[in-house]
Amino acid sequence: MPLFTIDAGKCNRDKLCVLECPMQIIKMKNDTDVPELAEGAEKACISCGHCVAVCPTGAFSHSTMKAEDCEAVNPGWNPGETIIKNYMKARRSIRKYKKTEVEKEKLTSLLEMAAYAPSGHNSRPVNWTVIQGREKVKEIALIVIDWMKQMRAENPEQAKMWSLDMITDAWDMGMDIVTRDAPALILVHGKKSDPNSSTACIVALSHLELAAPSLGLGCCWAGYITWCASMYKPLADKLELPKGHALFGTVFTGYPLFKYHRIPKRESVVFWK
Repeated sequence: MPLFTIDAGKCNRDKLCVLECPMQIIKMKNDTDVPELAEGAEKACISCGHCVAVCPTGAFSHSTMKAEDCEAVNPGWNPGETIIKNYMKARRSIRKYKKTEVEKEKLTSLLEMAAYAPSGHNSRPVNWTVIQGREKVKEIALIVIDWMKQMRAENPEQAKMWSLDMITDAWDMGMDIVTRDAPALILVHGKKSDPNSSTACIVALSHLELAAPSLGLGCCWAGYITWCASMYKPLADKLELPKGHALFGTVFTGYPLFKYHRIPKRESVVFWK
């Protein structure tokens, strides 16, 4: 199968695919010919889909995606600066959740959106693990608490500096600060050997967190879980990540218990050059 095919009847010879290709592997001999492969294109192509996406007539199909199989961009996809700015600024880290469990369909939809986060060279090294259900989430929290208590016993000064004493004391009083009684955890992980994994996973999880309110959900980053998984074998064993994978980020998620009516003030730290 060729790397790409062109419907000559639809192609308007506008050279958009040639100009847009990030790897510069599409060429046109003249203004009347259809686009063709440059030398070495098969090895250089990163399957990003820009060529298919930029073609206004749907003439361009890649071996990994036909034009007719790709979802059309809604002409009103960009609601403008005012709405986007309000959406971004109104985002809150959610630590109080309703008792309602999160439907698998909603979590799936959220992960589908996060799949479109960028990654270096379109390598897409991001993998997800979802832990659904409060009892399963609580099991994770308990292992983290055990680790924190061990840290308190072995290095009390450092544990206090990291507030582990406060968190474990709260747990003993019935308060879960590790997972906040959330109904679901979302873990993002990738191969330790891939230099793109760490950044790509964090970017993808950031996309997921920003997308969550569109589904009525809220998230909060669970740094203690990510941290614990890198240091404490019982948690690493419990999570059962694929061999050779590292956990690069965790959020807990659910339906927010409260609504927010104002946007807190934030100061931007900018250095202009």
